[in-house]
Amino acid sequence: MVKKATIIFLLIVVFIFSSTGVTSACTIFTVSDDDTVFFGNNEDYSNPNTYYWVDTPEDGKYSGIYFGFDNFWPQGGINEKGLAFDINSLRETPLNPHPEHPYFNDYEGYSILRNCATVEEVIEHVQQFNWGSAMGGQVHVADANGEAVVIGPGIDGELAFTRKTAGDGFIISTTFNVAEGYDYDNDCDRYETALDMLSKVGKEEGLTLDYVSSVLDAVHVQGMGANTLYSTVYDLKNGKIFVYYYHKYDEVVELNVAETISVVKEPVALSELFTSPIVEAAESEHSRYVLLEIFLKTSIIIIPIVAGILVFFFIRRRRKRAGKTG
Repeated sequence: MVKKATIIFLLIVVFIFSSTGVTSACTIFTVSDDDTVFFGNNEDYSNPNTYYWVDTPEDGKYSGIYFGFDNFWPQGGINEKGLAFDINSLRETPLNPHPEHPYFNDYEGYSILRNCATVEEVIEHVQQFNWGSAMGGQVHVADANGEAVVIGPGIDGELAFTRKTAGDGFIISTTFNVAEGYDYDNDCDRYETALDMLSKVGKEEGLTLDYVSSVLDAVHVQGMGANTLYSTVYDLKNGKIFVYYYHKYDEVVELNVAETISVVKEPVALSELFTSPIVEAAESEHSRYVLLEIFLKTSIIIIPIVAGILVFFFIRRRRKRAGKTG
């Protein structure tokens, strides 16, 4: 009985830790040809309260549309010039501080989209600032020319700029440091899937919204701990945003960047953009994951107690038997 209870407990613990997954696992890519530039992103996290909002700064800076959660800290966005960014989380990596430069006076995402129109301008802009002594993410930026760059911590402790040039091609970032290169011994299934599918563009597949959204669908995450809460595809040449809700890729909402900047005055919940069946299905799925996670986390406390009680009665019963036979 003791052995059986121990085995059951260990199996539950393994299941809990294998099911919860990572809390943030975003997949971002830029893919382009001479006529089209798409910037795709899956926002993978645990907070279902997702929004978009408009930022219209003064002093000649660029306006933009930003996406994120109910703390309104931008996770990504696009400005009126067709420059877009999003962020992958990384393990915290040391940087060489540069006290000769000032710190950002805005959040980096705001600073980039308010002040820059191209990737070249972004690279020049961010090198003017002190990024501190460590970096826990990488910033993926792309422009309407089809150029893109992933900005992150380099192996020498300086900012690294991993680039995609204009024209045909793509660049992908997930939750490994692009500057260090992909380690096939430490698998990232999302990266390998996106790599395989984007490699077919221009050969077996055309560069269309449907195909780009199918890539996002193929690399979305769902389960306890993290879900793809929304996906965005920015058409950088044409100033359009295509939004998908909670890895439900059979419904898409289109936003025109210029029109949205001129109209939207308050943050808009992404759930308000979609039909009731999509929103209700998302809410139901999220609720199931939350309840399952609560149940399993509670079980990790209860199971040892139950196992202890069983062991206590088992030992007590054996002692009684031993006393009778003695």
